[in-house]
Amino acid sequence: MKKLVQRLLLVALLAAGGAIAQTERFPSKPIQIIQTGTPGSQSDTLVRFLATGVQKVLGQPVVIQTSSSAAGTIGVDQARRAAPDGYTIFYGGNTVMAANVHLFKNLNYDPVRDFEPITLVTANPLVLVVRSDLPIKSVSELIAYAKARPGQMNYGVGNSGNKVAVSLLESLTGIQTTEIGYKGATPAMMDLVAGRLDFYMSDPVVAEQFIKQGKIRALAVTAPARLPSMQSLPTISEAGVKGYTDIASFLGMYAPRGTPKAVIDTLNDAFVKVITSKEGQAYYEQVGMVPKTSTPQGLATYLKEQIDFWGHLVKVSGIQPQ
Repeated sequence: MKKLVQRLLLVALLAAGGAIAQTERFPSKPIQIIQTGTPGSQSDTLVRFLATGVQKVLGQPVVIQTSSSAAGTIGVDQARRAAPDGYTIFYGGNTVMAANVHLFKNLNYDPVRDFEPITLVTANPLVLVVRSDLPIKSVSELIAYAKARPGQMNYGVGNSGNKVAVSLLESLTGIQTTEIGYKGATPAMMDLVAGRLDFYMSDPVVAEQFIKQGKIRALAVTAPARLPSMQSLPTISEAGVKGYTDIASFLGMYAPRGTPKAVIDTLNDAFVKVITSKEGQAYYEQVGMVPKTSTPQGLATYLKEQIDFWGHLVKVSGIQPQ
């Protein structure tokens, strides 16, 4: 009996040791990142930069899979169903991880319940832009122009963040505009540049080159303070829309629920190293983005706060869930 117990203990110890060894060897094969941004969008350009850096840190290939259809819900669902081993992770932001909770009645995933947070990677405000041939050079002129043409001005929606940002502007100013839906930020911006849209709430990195080229005109940002990269632009609140809240486009890394803590910590360390490196800081500054990192628990707390915050924005904006 004593020998049997000893053998069982030995087997258990060997099994535990093998499990620990497997965790310590992570990663031993390529890592896949599922993302919901459209090609050329802010999230797309950032995740590709991060993937290149993390690949060097971990010594394994990091590949990107894009799934941007159905407001990103298909990609999120695919990620949550992946094996919880760290080899498939998810890269998502305010649209799929916060706003969608309040915009869809029957969402097929739960951002908090279905994922293990890894780290925050950025939190950026939006910039309000108009097509350059309109006689509009300020937020007040946009409001006056729209009020004189109720329902005639149109704007693009590439994700839930765009929609909520404009809906809040409408509710606070009384303007009435027409929504045009797109599969992502890039096609919406292309139509604005081509003159098929009147205005848009854009990620700064998507709009910046067109602003510099004079193809679109920037009016204000949705931040509580002016952006270092766009110092000449006022905030929307500064521009006269009192009560306009800080709306940021945040992005983070997540793993399927049940992924081991050691794996999460390894991934967190790799992403944080890339973001805080000299190359990482230079990249963020170059594209006008704000670098952000967090602990896994820090992102968990931030995510819950953002879900509540976007719920408030959706309610104030008067948007009804679909």
